[in-house]
Amino acid sequence: MSRNPKAVWALVTALAALGVLLGGLAAAHYSGDVGLYEAIPAIPVGLVLAFVSVRLARRARLDHDRSLGRIGGRGIATAARILGGFALILAITGVLALGVFAVLSYAAE
Repeated sequence: MSRNPKAVWALVTALAALGVLLGGLAAAHYSGDVGLYEAIPAIPVGLVLAFVSVRLARRARLDHDRSLGRIGGRGIATAARILGGFALILAITGVLALGVFAVLSYAAE
């Protein structure tokens, strides 16, 4: 168990960001009751969680380096940074896709 709570929270928020983004995608794709417009709130929530995760992972690695490795958690922070970065890329891609969709919908009217 890590004595670096920032690393653990970074991993939890990274997994939450991925869960929110993939859950919104799955709900919009597989559910007949949930469409694209109902799944839109998943993107900003995932974006915020991913950003928080990357920031917490960075701070956890900084705490690890300041303590000369005594508090541990460097591996967890690295995993959180990778997963949070992936979630951040997914969220940014979702924002761009929604922007293009909005422009095309507006142009079609």
